[in-house]
Amino acid sequence: MDNALDWKEILRSFPDGLMMTDPDFTIQFVNPAFLHLLKNKGLKFKGAKCYDIFADRLCHTSSCPLTRTKETGETQLYFARGHCKLKRRESWLVTTSALFDAKGRFSGLLEKVADEGTLGKVQSELHHSQERMRKIMGAIIQAMSMTIEKRDPYTAGHQRRVAKLCRAIATELGFGWDRIQGLRMAAAIHDFGKILVPAGILNKPGPMSEPEMTIIRMHPFTAYDILKGIQFPWPLAEIIYQHHERMDGSGYPRQLKGAKILIEARILAVADVVESMSTFRPYRPTIGIKEALIELQRQRGIQYDSKVVDACILLLTKKDFDFETKAWQRYRVGHVTP
Repeated sequence: MDNALDWKEILRSFPDGLMMTDPDFTIQFVNPAFLHLLKNKGLKFKGAKCYDIFADRLCHTSSCPLTRTKETGETQLYFARGHCKLKRRESWLVTTSALFDAKGRFSGLLEKVADEGTLGKVQSELHHSQERMRKIMGAIIQAMSMTIEKRDPYTAGHQRRVAKLCRAIATELGFGWDRIQGLRMAAAIHDFGKILVPAGILNKPGPMSEPEMTIIRMHPFTAYDILKGIQFPWPLAEIIYQHHERMDGSGYPRQLKGAKILIEARILAVADVVESMSTFRPYRPTIGIKEALIELQRQRGIQYDSKVVDACILLLTKKDFDFETKAWQRYRVGHVTP
C-alpha cells in the first residue's frame, strides 16, 4: 500500500468526522464518520466548494474560521448548528487546522467535526453569548469613537482610517485574528481622551501655544484613566496610553523606550502619524503621503519600530493601501477571499 493510501485509510477509520480542502476551499476528502454525522443521502462533497455546501453568513468574510486559519495558520475552534443545504440542527464542535507540505508551504485545511450532544449545545450557547458580547463591545467602542468625532469635525474619520491602517499593518506582520481585533478597537478610540480637551483648543486655527499643547498631550492619560477599570479581552487602555510613546524615549506621557512599548502601540503610533500627515488639520495644510513616507524612513529604528515602518511602507508603496476603501482586504498575506 503506497503512502497516499496509507493516510487516507487512517483518516477513513478516524472516529470523528473529517473534511479536507485545498487552499482554494475545494473539498478534496471526507471520511465515513463525516458522512454519517451529517446523515448524507447522496450529496456530493468532493470537488465542491465548502462555502457552497456549507453556506453561512460568515462565508467570504474575514470572520470565517477557515479563512482565519488560512491567513494566520492558527487552529480555530467553533460550534456549528447545521447548514442550509444539509438542513441539520444538531450542535457540532468543529476544529479547523492548517495543512503544510514537506517544505512547510500551506497546502490546505482540515476540519474535524464532533457531535457534542447536550454538552455541546450548552457550550454552543456559551460561545454564541460570547460572540454577542463581542458585538455589543464593538458597538460601544463605535459609539465612543463617534462621540469624540462629533466634538472635533476636523478629525472626523481619523480614528476609523487609523484603525484600517493598523489592521493592514498587523496582518502584514502576521498577527492572529483576535489580536488584530483588539488593535482595531484600540485604534478606533485612541483619541478618546480628547473628550476633556476644550473645543476651542481642538479646533483652533494656526499653531498652538505651549500651555495648549500641554493640555493636548494629556489625552492618552485621560483615556487610560477612563478605560483602565473596564475588563476588555485586550489591553486597550494600555495600548492607547502608549500610542504617543517613541522607541527612543522622546514620546509622551511616560517617555517609554523600546520593548517597554507594546507592539500594538508601536503600530498605532505609525498609523496615527501617517494618517495625520496625509489629511488636513485646522492648524496646518495637508502634508501628504509622500512626506509621511519620508518621515517614516527618517525615523525608522529611532522613533518608530523598524518592522512596523517596513510593513507600512510596503502597504503604501507596493500594495496600494487606500484609507477610504476596503482595499486592505487584498493585502492579506497569501490570501484572496474566495
